[in-house]
Amino acid sequence: MSIDFRKVCSPLLPSASEIASYLETLDRTRWYTNRGHLVQELETRLSRCFGTQASAPDVVVTTATGTAALEAAILATSGRATAERPLALLPSYTFAATALAAERCGYQPFFLDIDPETWALDPDLLLTHPAAPEAGVIVAVAPYGRLPDMRALERVQARLGVPVVVDGAAAFEQVLGSPEVISDVVPIAVSFHATKTFSTGEGGAVLWRNQEGRELICQATNFGFLHSRECRMAGFNGKMSEYHAAVGHAMLDRLEVRLTAYEAVAADYKAAVAAQALPGTLFVGGAVSSAYALFLAETVAEAQALRDGLQASRVGWRRWYEEGLHAMSHFAGCRADPLPVTADISARLIGLPMAPDLSPGDIARVVQTLSRALPPARAYDPLQAAVPGQVLTFP
Repeated sequence: MSIDFRKVCSPLLPSASEIASYLETLDRTRWYTNRGHLVQELETRLSRCFGTQASAPDVVVTTATGTAALEAAILATSGRATAERPLALLPSYTFAATALAAERCGYQPFFLDIDPETWALDPDLLLTHPAAPEAGVIVAVAPYGRLPDMRALERVQARLGVPVVVDGAAAFEQVLGSPEVISDVVPIAVSFHATKTFSTGEGGAVLWRNQEGRELICQATNFGFLHSRECRMAGFNGKMSEYHAAVGHAMLDRLEVRLTAYEAVAADYKAAVAAQALPGTLFVGGAVSSAYALFLAETVAEAQALRDGLQASRVGWRRWYEEGLHAMSHFAGCRADPLPVTADISARLIGLPMAPDLSPGDIARVVQTLSRALPPARAYDPLQAAVPGQVLTFP
């Protein structure tokens, strides 16, 4: 493949022919939404991927979007905000949907800084945070799919008595590799957007080992209805359609092939960065979701030079979380702690082009562009470069 270098992300979903057999089911059943056969079967297939036995209940409830999954998780655990508990504690370093989901449940976002190594909230900080008595919910984030310490978050919830939910939008692979992280206490909301490793085109899910909790997710995403047409809780229309479930089934049919393709792209990126000995750190599949290729420059000035070089060469790049939500006009009135780590990481981390069919030649062009963008003293010198550019992955 030769990518359109104006794009930092080039989604690739199942073809029409791969989806067709599942769509034909709808012609027979005439059940297009409201938790039809394909949705229920997709939840079961995904639960089996996460290691549940055939005789065990599913651990997945699908939703219309990843944001709907997060909103439903908040309603199921915390309900709507109250005068006594108006705040949602969450990181500024995240996508806007994290805070917007909390707002739609009536909460006022309170932005916290992140740990410089995990890029996520520090559980110990949460335990002693002065705003905790005003918090009705804590929304932890799995930045770029990097799951936080779920057991630590369970302890935070137990100690503070404040429900915790995890925005794990890009964490599908991480949960797939370590399904034991699925908690019976803290739900994880994931996204199945077209840009994600596993996708239904648009969609999401809540992963939770709590049977009563999963029923509340179903109720919250169905206008507050459960086994009747009486609204008994705050809710909205957040159900996945059968059409999107059809895409998910076709995606699952070839998931192993897709993940292998992403692994090859990650390996090519690592080899290219090591060959150029770029000063900085590459994060690809294993360290983050395979849907990302991230480069953390060593200084803010070098990051700016890299962005300028990519822009001049018409190579797509992205600051996925921008400068943090606190810097966005909509959230300007929200309370926040000092955010020095957020400012530093957001200024130095650059999203690079990624797709499961990105060619070695395309990757070489991206990395060579990065190398040329650096000041001459920082470019590769085979006589002085003792250690190639660091490449970070985790097992």
